[in-house]
Amino acid sequence: MNIKTERKDSILIITPEGRLDAFEAANLEKEIRTALKDEDCYLVLDMEKVQYLSSGGIRVLIMMQKELKKRGGEVCLCRVSEYISQVLKMTGVDAFFTVYQSVDEAVSHSKTQENMKTSQMHLEQLPQYHKHDMTFRIYQSTTRPASLKIVGNLSKVLHATLEPGDIKSRYFSDTEYSIGLGALGSSLDDCFHLLGEMITIGGTMVWLPTDGHDTPDFLIPQKDTGAIVIYTGLNTSLDGEFNDIMIIESTADNASISISDIYDAVFNIARERQIPGRSLVSIALVADLDALYSSGVKISPVKKFAPANGGLIMDPENVNRWMNINSQPKYHDKTMVSFGMGIDLSSDLSYLDKQSLDNLFYLHPANTGNKKMMLHNHGVVFEQMKWQADLDLDNEIKRIVRTGEFLDMRHLLDNTRITRAIAGVSYITAIVAE
Repeated sequence: MNIKTERKDSILIITPEGRLDAFEAANLEKEIRTALKDEDCYLVLDMEKVQYLSSGGIRVLIMMQKELKKRGGEVCLCRVSEYISQVLKMTGVDAFFTVYQSVDEAVSHSKTQENMKTSQMHLEQLPQYHKHDMTFRIYQSTTRPASLKIVGNLSKVLHATLEPGDIKSRYFSDTEYSIGLGALGSSLDDCFHLLGEMITIGGTMVWLPTDGHDTPDFLIPQKDTGAIVIYTGLNTSLDGEFNDIMIIESTADNASISISDIYDAVFNIARERQIPGRSLVSIALVADLDALYSSGVKISPVKKFAPANGGLIMDPENVNRWMNINSQPKYHDKTMVSFGMGIDLSSDLSYLDKQSLDNLFYLHPANTGNKKMMLHNHGVVFEQMKWQADLDLDNEIKRIVRTGEFLDMRHLLDNTRITRAIAGVSYITAIVAE
């Protein structure tokens, strides 16, 4: 076996070529240990030219993964062939590794994580902005463009004219961060009449079945086998990474900030920084909740249940039957994770497709008076958990959804208030209809 060793942006890259069997596994381990420095936390393994992988090779991969995890890093696999991918799945170790499409992607991730760890130790040195009695400390994670992927038709949801042919299936792995209207079930027939508000975040699907019980349900898969799918009549998901991680904290005692204030601050800060794609953003939050104001669809918006007057479910004469709107504050001093998107109506929107934008946002009857922007956010509420100002937002969200005590899930009204948060902000440069 030929083994090539190099570094890019200080990240170690190992490229083996040939059959990674028990004999060659020993050679690979020797080469890695020779090249690995004491300060190395990340290792990129370019697997493009590996033709065969046995348990001997897998043993080395797992051994190195455990050692680098102790250092706060990981082994990043990239350019894995279909055969090698199937071997990893068959042996049950695919869940231990993140696989990247290219060497550059794996290196970029590793370098970003290294920089994040350094910045984590010096949070006070991050650039700061002061908005709405809050301090926004910003870590720039990546400048790579992000987009939103949409399936479904918002107009059919609002008119309650969905038919079985309008429902799409999505895999959990395709919807890491998404919101929309969806359901889980053994088949579409099983859950078509239960479609409700949904969010996927931290690898978890949470939804509000329209079964009359007003009780959210959730599923936390350990891995996406592809056997269980999400049925959705409308879903918008993030395709890309967080461009910025923001630590948002109060500058005054007992001060809180609304969801609309957060978006307003993000838009203003992006304008000051002259960031491309700043007119449309998606934001994921881990927040200490001060007051939840929310809503939820009560009836599956399918054709058989459509309003008899032919109007929208949001029309004044229909909204009380169709929507459960909570205008009283709930869940003070709880923990919330959320995901959603917002558009700055005062900025240049010419780079975005108008038809796609119309499929993202609608005027909610309980959100009044905000003519500067439109927002669409869903949130999940947990019993209060220990606050951690952690720049690794992905892992923090997963920690909360996997260990927290689940309380509720709702569509967030714009006046929902939080006292502090970690925000993952993506500046959207395109909307892709699937």
